[in-house]
Amino acid sequence: MKNLKELFKNILHPAGIAGVILALAIPFLIYLGPNVGARDLIRTLDQRFPLPLFLAQLTAGIVLFGLLWKDFRHYIFEHLPPKPYLLLIFLFAVLATIFAGTQIEARHRVQSDESVFMAIAQNMYHNQTTGTCDEGEFHDGVLDCFQNSDSFKTKGLSFLYFLGMPFFGSDLHWIFKFELAMLFFAVLLLFFAIRAWTADDFTAFLTSVILFVQPTVLFQFRSMSVEPLYIFLFALSLWMFKWAFDRNTLKHWILAALVLGFFAETRQETVFCFLAFLFIAFPRILDKKDWKAPAFLVTLSLCSVPVLLTISYFQGYGFQGGAYSAHGHFFENLQSNWSVMTKPLTDSGILANPFLSSFNYLFLIGAFILLSLCAKEILSKRFGAFSKMTLFLVLYYVQAYMILENVSGDFNIEINQRYALVMMPSMAFLAAFAVRILSGTVFFLLGKSEWKKNLRFSFIAAILLALIFSGNTLRYKESFNKNIMYNRNHLTTEESEIWKWLNAQPKKPRFFIYGRPWHFTGYGVSAIHYNRARQISQDSLQRLIQKYNGEVYYIRGLDCWDSKTYHAKAVEHRIATTCDIFEREIKLEEVYRVLITNNYWVRIAKLGQRRTFDPEKLFQFGIWAGYPETKTFVFNSAANYESDEPWKIRFALNGDSIFEKPYAAGNFSDTLVGPILKPGFNHLEAEIIDTVKHESISKISAMRFFRFEGALQLSLIPPTSHSQGWGDLHTNASVDGNPFTVESQQYPDGFGTHAPSKTTFNLRGEFIRLTARIGLDEESLCSDGIRYQVLGDGKTLYQSGTVSLSRSDSLDISVLGVNELSFITDTLSSKDCDHVDILLPTLYPDPKSIKPEK
Repeated sequence: MKNLKELFKNILHPAGIAGVILALAIPFLIYLGPNVGARDLIRTLDQRFPLPLFLAQLTAGIVLFGLLWKDFRHYIFEHLPPKPYLLLIFLFAVLATIFAGTQIEARHRVQSDESVFMAIAQNMYHNQTTGTCDEGEFHDGVLDCFQNSDSFKTKGLSFLYFLGMPFFGSDLHWIFKFELAMLFFAVLLLFFAIRAWTADDFTAFLTSVILFVQPTVLFQFRSMSVEPLYIFLFALSLWMFKWAFDRNTLKHWILAALVLGFFAETRQETVFCFLAFLFIAFPRILDKKDWKAPAFLVTLSLCSVPVLLTISYFQGYGFQGGAYSAHGHFFENLQSNWSVMTKPLTDSGILANPFLSSFNYLFLIGAFILLSLCAKEILSKRFGAFSKMTLFLVLYYVQAYMILENVSGDFNIEINQRYALVMMPSMAFLAAFAVRILSGTVFFLLGKSEWKKNLRFSFIAAILLALIFSGNTLRYKESFNKNIMYNRNHLTTEESEIWKWLNAQPKKPRFFIYGRPWHFTGYGVSAIHYNRARQISQDSLQRLIQKYNGEVYYIRGLDCWDSKTYHAKAVEHRIATTCDIFEREIKLEEVYRVLITNNYWVRIAKLGQRRTFDPEKLFQFGIWAGYPETKTFVFNSAANYESDEPWKIRFALNGDSIFEKPYAAGNFSDTLVGPILKPGFNHLEAEIIDTVKHESISKISAMRFFRFEGALQLSLIPPTSHSQGWGDLHTNASVDGNPFTVESQQYPDGFGTHAPSKTTFNLRGEFIRLTARIGLDEESLCSDGIRYQVLGDGKTLYQSGTVSLSRSDSLDISVLGVNELSFITDTLSSKDCDHVDILLPTLYPDPKSIKPEK
């Protein structure tokens, strides 16, 4: 207590008091702003102040580092590890970087978060603002941003992109190479940082190895999310802080504060870890009455202004919601997160989540050992190294509490698993600490208590343990190759597929209309939102299409689909109605379609002219009746649009063109004598065609069953038995009770079941032929496919190949003499979402057995 009083007395001088007041006043006034009517000012500062501050901070850091360069060189050489360890950590850094670069695909963890950082960087570079450019157009390499928005993302990562853009270009695909370089240096920095504080090569080396063989760490470094930058800056801050701690001069402490201040720009919650660093700093910066303490505190506070502005502007904002909304779920999240991080493998041997259980249990053991040693020191009335280490970690984990409490920190939401990286460096240290203590115990029992002082012995032990930890990760190489972190995320898969298509196209200027246009502006490509596109006049739209030589595209992505396409706990806003309206208002020519995560389609279409009509309501018709003697039929129709367009209506029956007529508003009916109706289902299609442009305006179809020659719908015969893997059998509806939709086509008749299933009917030997179409219903798009077979009295009549969402199967088989008919559907590797539709099943009797009607 006496020592503490002496320390705090050293701040009681004019500069010290003024420095403390200013350092506290900055965050207080910033946080107070929105509560006293200055929210707009805070917003303006949040968008305008960070960039000049970052540049000033960088300039000051370079100048100070230049002034301290000679001392830095001396410090490095004073603390160089033995050559064997230096070579070993370098080799591990190289191998970890090569593994990540060759075994993990470079693509974003989740599209929106990473794209926000990129869109901010574009705004920094082109417009000197740190708002997110949500919508914008690039003119001769300059961004005209139509819509700036505030983002609760920190700006540090965007600033690094900004610094690289003059050298590597505004197409930010180069960031994936940058992240590999950052991975390499992060491995080295963490080793040097831990070694500087512990003077223990063995523990420092193992800390780096244990951290950088963790799957989630390697995945995140390849996704260029902000958490890898957090690890890099944590290691850099810890190392620079040790240098300042040892040298204890004004210049060193200001430089350390500059680095720590930028560290705060990785995540909002990072500012709370300053408590741990201040705990270390106070005994040194308060050792005498000078400028060190006030300069350090004021620099740290000033450099934290960007993140403080963001926190202030968004105070009270619900960062996430869903089943586990922010606030009040800390202990629930902690429990569920531990379950996620220790979840066993899937049945196929793939990691269920990108975490290794061994890491978490080693961390627990290390924490238990450290707490035991701390308790021993406290009981002996000493505040020794273990007590200081414990207090540092407790204060450091305040930021982890803030993360799990202030966002929906449940790792069952896979995009939230990145939060683990904030805790993982310290967890890796405790895991390495556990290994060191346990190894020491083993060697002590073997009579080798001095093993750590024997460089050769400890070096060999370090190599063996590194091989064990690395080998454990390499066991799951298939999990990396299968991109287990990416492939379950819809948005990152969507982005990947869009760019695969785009990169395959000739390089030329393009303009996109998309639900999240900042995904394009972040890469330097012009894009706007659906709503802005709908407001463009016909003339302006045509000028835009001409300007880009027809390269204007609309993308229907995740945001256009319903609530079933996203995790129930996540916060996503669907705009399906807007997309549907847009597609009716604008003529579109689809150029690409891809199924995303077996869940929904991404569709890319070229824009045409704006419509003044709804193509789905231009024309309606239906078949009235059919006459078996003449096989003619009567139908009625209604043209609902008064048009002077050069349109005609072309009719087709069962795929064969039958006649055409001019389009004119009004109702009419007709008897078609020439076309031939067939027994069973008949498909009549009307297509409206522009006779000048020779393009299709709209297609409308109708289907009708005719019981000519005794044809019978199988759906009219009740099954004699049925079983299925999930749900209940539906007649004339899918297993979920919706209208049949297979390969984007709707059907009126059949059965909806779920594989595996078996459905049996009694035909009494009365039929000779069966036709049907079997497909997977698009109400659920996550099936990996099915196979089916048809049995007749126990014998196989037909065995299908794989039926997938994009490939239905046509059935036309003989059922001559069959009494018991069975449809059997089988799953492939997964039974999820196998919604099978047996469509238009039709039975045909022997024509000779049909008695003529009287």
